[in-house]
Amino acid sequence: MKFPLRPLLVVLFPLIGNSSLHLFLPVVAPLLMAAAGLEPTTYGWIAGATGVGSIWLYMANHGVTPTLGPLWTLRIGILIAVAGSLLLGTAWLPAMIVGAVLLGFGYSTSTPAGSQILADHTPKGKWATVFSLRQAGVPIGGVVAGGFGGWLIAALGWHPAYLLICLTCLILASPLLLAPSSYNTSRPLQPFRLGALFSPSNLLRPFRALGLAPGLVRLAMACVGFAVVQSAFFSFFVIYLHDGLGYSLTLAGTLFATLQFASVVGRILFGLLADRVGSRRLVLMLLAACSCASSLMTAALEPGLGSVTLFGAAMLAGLSVATWNGLYLAEAASLSPPDSVSEATAGTTFFVFLTYTLTPPVFGSLIVAFGYESAFVAAALGALVSGLVLITEPGGKKRGVLHG
Repeated sequence: MKFPLRPLLVVLFPLIGNSSLHLFLPVVAPLLMAAAGLEPTTYGWIAGATGVGSIWLYMANHGVTPTLGPLWTLRIGILIAVAGSLLLGTAWLPAMIVGAVLLGFGYSTSTPAGSQILADHTPKGKWATVFSLRQAGVPIGGVVAGGFGGWLIAALGWHPAYLLICLTCLILASPLLLAPSSYNTSRPLQPFRLGALFSPSNLLRPFRALGLAPGLVRLAMACVGFAVVQSAFFSFFVIYLHDGLGYSLTLAGTLFATLQFASVVGRILFGLLADRVGSRRLVLMLLAACSCASSLMTAALEPGLGSVTLFGAAMLAGLSVATWNGLYLAEAASLSPPDSVSEATAGTTFFVFLTYTLTPPVFGSLIVAFGYESAFVAAALGALVSGLVLITEPGGKKRGVLHG
């Protein structure tokens, strides 16, 4: 069976660009907050605002991807994300909040639109591998943000670096201009209505989406716990190393890039493993235990540790806290009716991004009240909850939920 390389590349490279914008924000956060005259922990509210934008997209997706088509949704999403990043770069709080919402909205178009393209143009037997490869674009973007972006900050300053990361995003999105038009018309498009983006009924759509197939509710519950840990790491890992432990921002950015690189490897390996053993649930259970351990390990870090220890900790964290996403999306797509993949993935992902929205300000408040170490210990509970949801079945039945 021929590997579906073309549709994968069409969605992968724009996701790398979009993720580099999204993940450059926590890298530049200490300097951005200082330029805005704010405390570093205040960044939690900016991160939460990006989650608000994501939630908006997932609630209103029925008026976006099915009307514009997945290809045009991805194109417009990139432009919205870049516009939001430019507003964030002003370091003026009102503009930063609006920019964060736009960044979250634009970034999140990649999930429903990209999932629809892959579901329509790849064989179902390779979904765990293909979806995990696509989701590897997120940590690859993190490598760009932490490695290349960190180097740009050191060489040019944070503001020129931000502009160059925006340009990098646009360049990486260029495959969208070369993609065949059939990717946008594999399903009939619905009429576009601007009011659909702001309809109060959007508040209920994610909950209705969970009813599209058995198993989606428990899948969403499990992924909320994973999202707590991932959000804590993605939002505060650099700030923790720099502000909490006293390591240089350059080293903290490099360690963040290392974490993201390990996530790339982990997403690919765990996707292949899930297809090999035939059970995404089993692999997700393993990741729940590893995520819990990584959060506790990070809480135990101290100032003055050697490079081997720091880079080893970053790699172990990357292999565990951010490698579940592709498996979850493949499972959501597999559980859903073929004509509802976009709605099902958007609906379940709504709850993931709701967690991404709430976790940063709560985590920041825990830091202020109890310290960084206690906050990371608290985050470990999220992974523990995910593991319990995956292990237990209602009524003691082995229903095959979350199985490949």
